Amino acid sequence: MADQLATASDLAYLLEQDLELYRATMFIVCATSVVQEAAGGQRIVEVVDDVAELLGDTGSWLQLPQLPVSAVKSVTLDGVALTEGTASGCWRRPGTSRLWRDEGWATCPGKPSSVIIVNTHGHPAGVQELQFARSAVLGLLRAVYGNPTGASRITIDDYTEAYEALAARMEASPHLQRALARKYGRTAGLVKIGGG
Repeated sequence: MADQLATASDLAYLLEQDLELYRATMFIVCATSVVQEAAGGQRIVEVVDDVAELLGDTGSWLQLPQLPVSAVKSVTLDGVALTEGTASGCWRRPGTSRLWRDEGWATCPGKPSSVIIVNTHGHPAGVQELQFARSAVLGLLRAVYGNPTGASRITIDDYTEAYEALAARMEASPHLQRALARKYGRTAGLVKIGGG
């Protein structure tokens, strides 16, 4: 099922009209995609047991691709299951964005390894953290779906046109883009340069 940061009922209430469910859902999916793209490609909605395959190296830290991570079900390194804990070779999750392992994430120095992580990330339905993203989706939809000249020319099966209309609306709102990136995207961190 595609991610949706709002419902057809939300949109119908906003526009004060009855809506065709399939068409409204298509627009909501498109608007959700546009908002999540503005947030740095983060899937803002909760995804349970998502599988991420990453390249591991000799560093101790492994950045997880989606935020925030609320649970890690399993971690495998080149096909070998790793355990969580404090012993050498185990992994830990300090925070919601990365894993740490004292032995690094490569089984052979100089060659990348395959790290497969099954995790739950994003924000569960109904939490306050979703309200800003939901408002952004509904704001885009009000401008595009609620505009009879803009939305009526987009056919019911044309996901591409709907996405383009919503993306154009987002591009016209740089403040909204920055706010979404700040709220849900990755924040810049310090990088260690050199050593000594």
